[in-house]
Amino acid sequence: MSATSSPAAETAGPAPRRYEPALVSVALMLMVALPFLPVGQYGIHLAVLAMVYAIGAGGLTGLMGYCGQYSLAQGAFLGVGAYTAAALTTKLGLPGYATLPFSISVAALCGILLGIPSLRLSGHFLAITTIAFQVIASLIFSQWYTVTNGQIGIDNIPGMLPAAILDRVQPQVAHYYLVLVLCVLAIWLVRQLLSSRLGRVWLSIQGDELLAKSLGLNTTRAKLTAFALSAGYGGAAGALLAQYMGNTHPAEFTLFTSITLLAMVLIGGRRSVYGAPLGAAILTLMPELLRSSDELRLIIYGLMIIIVCKFAPFGLLGGAIARRSQSRT
Repeated sequence: MSATSSPAAETAGPAPRRYEPALVSVALMLMVALPFLPVGQYGIHLAVLAMVYAIGAGGLTGLMGYCGQYSLAQGAFLGVGAYTAAALTTKLGLPGYATLPFSISVAALCGILLGIPSLRLSGHFLAITTIAFQVIASLIFSQWYTVTNGQIGIDNIPGMLPAAILDRVQPQVAHYYLVLVLCVLAIWLVRQLLSSRLGRVWLSIQGDELLAKSLGLNTTRAKLTAFALSAGYGGAAGALLAQYMGNTHPAEFTLFTSITLLAMVLIGGRRSVYGAPLGAAILTLMPELLRSSDELRLIIYGLMIIIVCKFAPFGLLGGAIARRSQSRT
């Protein structure tokens, strides 16, 4: 069997990179120093959005890149997290920082409900099911006036940080560092999971689920866990987004949002823990760089996605992992 067709190459886990610690350290130092660089408030705003979407897309790394389950409902989970946080703060009076666990838990529960059909479906049948879930969620966001205020949305959402902190630190900078800490924590957790026994079970499911079952692996629990973790990441991102922006609206959590989050993982690299952050940075910053050319912006945006998917099917970072894996087989 040739290296290019080796099953090991198809299911390779995270491969150590010689220069990875240095590159990650430099990137982290730049992110820590960003508020002190001449980027302006709008630059900080874009960085916050990129990190929030990196968290939301990061949940797809395990689900899609390792477990092999494609989902077009991640935008719905962002909406679940956002509306959970918004409702708890504006209607029940909970402090912002107390809503994050609820947003993650409610979204994770919804993820398990979505994951149940995956026990019998796969491929495009599962993808269609996730699209249906996204459509239903969008309708709930826009029509459940008692909780979501329907098409009006929810305004005046308190921030996640206590007022005592915001009185001493510029609010945007304080939220920036909060999101940065949570983003680093989310990436670290994904890395730990993918290197654990659970990550190896996910790879086995992607390689041959029937074989994994015959070996005694609990594929049912592993797949439901993947959906729950992915949804939980989406819920956390949605809560952060709603409380940072101070408002939430159904138009922010549509099928297009799910497609964008999926594209972030595909472009960055679905087999790399840093693929989602890279893809989030590209797809958050690129539309702003092309804003001066509104007529061509969407065309260039689409062409870039097609080119990357055509010439780097494993993503910008995933290709290197695949090549190293093939060289070891």
